[in-house]
Amino acid sequence: MYHPKVYERSSRSYLEPLGLTKPQPTKALNEEKVEFALKTQYTYSNTDTTSICQFVYGPGWQLYGPQEMVDLMRAATGWDIDVAEMQEIGRRRLNLMRAYNAREGLARDADTLPKKLTRQALEGGRSDGIILNEAELEAGLEMYYRQAGWNTNGVPTPETLRELGLEWTAVELQGE
Repeated sequence: MYHPKVYERSSRSYLEPLGLTKPQPTKALNEEKVEFALKTQYTYSNTDTTSICQFVYGPGWQLYGPQEMVDLMRAATGWDIDVAEMQEIGRRRLNLMRAYNAREGLARDADTLPKKLTRQALEGGRSDGIILNEAELEAGLEMYYRQAGWNTNGVPTPETLRELGLEWTAVELQGE
């Protein structure tokens, strides 16, 4: 059912509960953009963990944002959670998956994009003419790892795992 109040909300109002309040230049790859990537990844990780339908939620958050997700969780479960706790659920899941991948031998060398994205310009749409810079991507990956609390190999640090109550996953994961 169409609800005008929902459709009037801006993407900025959906990002504010995540602490993302400083718009950035489109082509910037800086700390703020990396923080955006990480926090929105926590949000999507939460949707997988709590079985919130991503088909309805969608990549554009057209129907509801983080606060509405919390409201839905409260109504469905009776849990008294807030946006920060919802983010923490997603953060725990992401770190648990990363620890599992590290145990299985996957780390930084698996965090790649197809080489064609750094060798030929994209064609069509809003990305027309853009070619990704490998050095910028590497710097962005380093920022992401640091903000996520991972080591330079992309593995959660013991401190991060302890903070999340996942210290039991840290067995032999810290190879640099």
